[in-house]
This record gives sequence, structure tokens and C-alpha cells, in this order.
Amino acid sequence: MIQYKTLIIYAISSDPSKKLFEEELEKYGLERIGTQDIFALPLEEYRTKVQAFKAYLRAYARKHLDNQDTVLFVESRMNEERTLTAMLQTNLTSEEE
Repeated sequence: MIQYKTLIIYAISSDPSKKLFEEELEKYGLERIGTQDIFALPLEEYRTKVQAFKAYLRAYARKHLDNQDTVLFVESRMNEERTLTAMLQTNLTSEEE
């Protein structure tokens, strides 16, 4: 079973903006899951600080995407045995946490 540290789920209305966003995700090592608008960072590929990456994506989304677009950042929290303990979801295009 593949385990993921982070999922990015998005709905972007502009095809050029969507393509650039996907290229940005791939640049940071995220991979597409299936054919839907979902990218993930595999746990074994986890090399970046999640909070710094989340802050970067929030700034990117606010600068390059429209206000009707949505980018959800879903982060897994695990204990030392790598057992899932929680999932946290943040809408990066919203002003609220």
C-alpha cells in the first residue's frame, strides 16, 4: 500500500493556470493520482518541510489563481510507527485557516 504525506486536491477554472499549477506540483516531487485533479507527495519521497511547502502553495495560489478556484491541502499526521493519527485539511485559496 502506498502511503502519502500530503494530498493536493484542486479545481481550477482556467486550463493554462491549471497546467502551470500542475507543473509546479511536479517540480516539487508530487505525483498525480489517477486521472483526477489530485496530486500526492509519497511518504517515502517526503523531503520538504510540509509547513513551508504549504505556505509556498498558499502564496502561489493567491498570486496566480482566481478567487473561484479551490486548492485543498490535506496533510497526514503520523506517529513514530508511521501509523496515521490525523488528517488536516486547509483551503489554500481561502483567507481562513
